[in-house]
Amino acid sequence: MTRPGAQLALSILVGAMLTVEQLVTAGVPLSRFEALVNKRSEPADETLGLYDDQDKVVKLTVGNFNETVLEQNHGSLVEFYNTYCGHCRRFAPTYKELAQQLHAWHDVVIVSAIDCAAEENNGICRTYEVMGYPTLRYMPPGFHPNDQQYGHKIESQKPEEIRNLLAGLVAAENQTVNNTLWPNFTPVIDAEVSLFEGVNSQRQFVALIHEPENSTLAIQTALFLLQWPVVQVRRFNEAAVAAKYKLDTSKDVIALVDRKGVAKTLLPTAPTSEVYSKTIETALTALNFAPRLELLAADDHQQQASTTAKSGALNDIIKEVRRNKHLIYQADLEMAIRTILHNEVPKVNEIGGERLLALQRFLTVLQRYNPLGTNGRQLVSKLKDYVVQFNQQLPGKSFEQELQRLEAKLAPIYSATHFVGCIGSSPHLRGYSCSLWTLFHFMSVQAAKNEAAQDPLEVLQAMHGYIKNFFGCTDCSEHFQAMASRRKIWNVTSKDEAVLWLWEAHNEVNQRLAGDATEDPQFLKVQFPSASSCAQCRRNATTTSTASKSNADITWNKDAVLSFLKNIHNPEFVSRYGVQREELLHETLDTMRQKRQIANVFSDMDMRMGMFLYAFCIIMMVVAFKLFAFKGGYRKKPYGHDMLGKV
Repeated sequence: MTRPGAQLALSILVGAMLTVEQLVTAGVPLSRFEALVNKRSEPADETLGLYDDQDKVVKLTVGNFNETVLEQNHGSLVEFYNTYCGHCRRFAPTYKELAQQLHAWHDVVIVSAIDCAAEENNGICRTYEVMGYPTLRYMPPGFHPNDQQYGHKIESQKPEEIRNLLAGLVAAENQTVNNTLWPNFTPVIDAEVSLFEGVNSQRQFVALIHEPENSTLAIQTALFLLQWPVVQVRRFNEAAVAAKYKLDTSKDVIALVDRKGVAKTLLPTAPTSEVYSKTIETALTALNFAPRLELLAADDHQQQASTTAKSGALNDIIKEVRRNKHLIYQADLEMAIRTILHNEVPKVNEIGGERLLALQRFLTVLQRYNPLGTNGRQLVSKLKDYVVQFNQQLPGKSFEQELQRLEAKLAPIYSATHFVGCIGSSPHLRGYSCSLWTLFHFMSVQAAKNEAAQDPLEVLQAMHGYIKNFFGCTDCSEHFQAMASRRKIWNVTSKDEAVLWLWEAHNEVNQRLAGDATEDPQFLKVQFPSASSCAQCRRNATTTSTASKSNADITWNKDAVLSFLKNIHNPEFVSRYGVQREELLHETLDTMRQKRQIANVFSDMDMRMGMFLYAFCIIMMVVAFKLFAFKGGYRKKPYGHDMLGKV
């Protein structure tokens, strides 16, 4: 027979085993769960990021950044971005298209990107003082960062402007680098004796292109023709050079000069570098020349074959969430806190002034309304005590080191390592921004229930300060600050009003982003709560959850909305579906009620058993007394002694 204690231990063990199996079937990488159990750093999640192996964007991480970008014989265009940044998501297709266009340039300049939302990349993003996303920087050949130089910032996000700026920066390097494929960007002058002097013997032709001032036409054409070793592109703007080769610079014209000095005139159909390069390619192909074959990596086909629909493995979680659209999930609250502490704050190089005050306020509020378990509450409390010691400057690296020290001491901290209610149908959708809203809604409701706290603005002020000073999506931050000012956030006078202010603000954002490129098709941005989640929250009950996306079309019952928000954000009603280590969390009311019921059962049983044993003992004593004390009466027995005789 198994003892109750052994049964309990066995049930916990079986439960843990089932949890792991369920996680695998739900699409949660087992390696990430094992890393959490063993208190190791989580492995990089290959599903994150806005670019994959099918794109021409070189994916950078802390593991390959230096060897790819620093002190190389090529330049690098680097995009610093955040996966959850809406503006970054909208810019990603443009950047992919740009990378596809400029792939022919890759021997001279690569198009790359690094995800600053990945925790392992914190140090890189902090070193380069990236203050907004997306940020584009050009790192020239031989580049190495210092306190004054973190690359040339590309201010535009328009493909044509980026190309022009990039071409100008590349041309400024000219042949100062050890790269035999680097074009000769020095303009041809009339005094130049021969176009082929010092030119590699592979070059059979020189293509002369008139390039007006402030144009990069010839520069870009040269970069597009890097795969054609038979030709070298040279630019000119002197009238004497045009006259020497009989070129009419008032028209779009190219002179293709061979080693004998014979010039063939080519007539492109449009004054663009793509058209110019295609015109030259066509002419060379007609002369039976071909481009250099580009070698493919041995595992390219394998990588492409492994790229599948990433949302497929997450179907179980998505179905569960869609069935319970109004639920708040513990996993999302934890992921928001984890991202803030591990990704957002440590990327700031120097935390001082208003930014330091904002961090102190946020940690104070988080400590007060912390949804984590015992270890997580200790972590936030000690981290807050550490941060409030500083009154001028706190280096982001020091914050990160203290966080790591505390986590190593108090681990394990988190019961979940993935999103649940905020999961997206692809890794690029929803996620952190959704969980951040969830966290602040949760804290605003807890503040409204806390009679000891009197400041109605404590959560809103902490949220405003955090988004203004730390939130990685620059575009989102600016929109929120403008909305906060317009909606008079500082005029909120009660804690219930703060809950409703945040709800209305969130619905306004949903309205603005409905139909946006960042919207998840599986989770459309409708006004919350939907009619199916809370029918009494809408006075015009005929309005369905999808009938209108406009807040103006809905008459809200704000008392019902407030009650609804307080219910779904009640810690006892927060769903633990998808958490991996529930034992790290505080016990729910149901669990404690079950324990009390078990305790009561054992107490009644103990009392009945005690009374039974007491009665049994009394009966046995009476029986024994009767058997030995009164059977045949008492009689003295003589005793014989050697000296005294009978006694």
